[in-house]
Amino acid sequence: MHLDEERRSAQDNLDRLTENIPSRLSEREDRFADKIEQSKTNPSKKLESLYLFMNELYGYASKYTPCKKGCSDCCHYSVTVSEVEIAHIEKYAKKKRRKEFLPKEDFHGSPCPFLKEGNCSIYEARPFVCRRHVVFTKTNTWCNPKISKDETFPLLRFSSINEAFDHIRQVSESFELYDIRQVFSRDNQR
Repeated sequence: MHLDEERRSAQDNLDRLTENIPSRLSEREDRFADKIEQSKTNPSKKLESLYLFMNELYGYASKYTPCKKGCSDCCHYSVTVSEVEIAHIEKYAKKKRRKEFLPKEDFHGSPCPFLKEGNCSIYEARPFVCRRHVVFTKTNTWCNPKISKDETFPLLRFSSINEAFDHIRQVSESFELYDIRQVFSRDNQR
């Protein structure tokens, strides 16, 4: 598909999603950051609540995107994780972090350590950036890591979701961001 057609398709799909999102979801998203901030639970539980709501919200968006199980191009992008997310992955996916993290570098083009046979092996515990990354082009052509930085397309951003995540990082003192490849090894060696 031609670049201009992909851009138009992405904007059209995003517009359709925005117009058709159920009001109950839209209203919940509008209030979600406040709900998380007022919650008396610990940061780990807040993160779980955020992830559950994101599953519902982004599940609705799935009909407007070429993103499907088995397409793993975005699993070769930088995948940032904070301390609260690292702990979540360790707890729910039963994966251990490296004893010493690798130095920072540009990991774009390298597979995520949890990518197994084209699928995410920690899907239920996947990080925030993975949950929120959704494209609206007609095809996934521009998701290929070799060309993904060449063009930009409209992406879905829910401000209250982002605010809730920022709050969770703040209260958990998860200020530092790492690439998932710095933290976890492909074979889970420590």
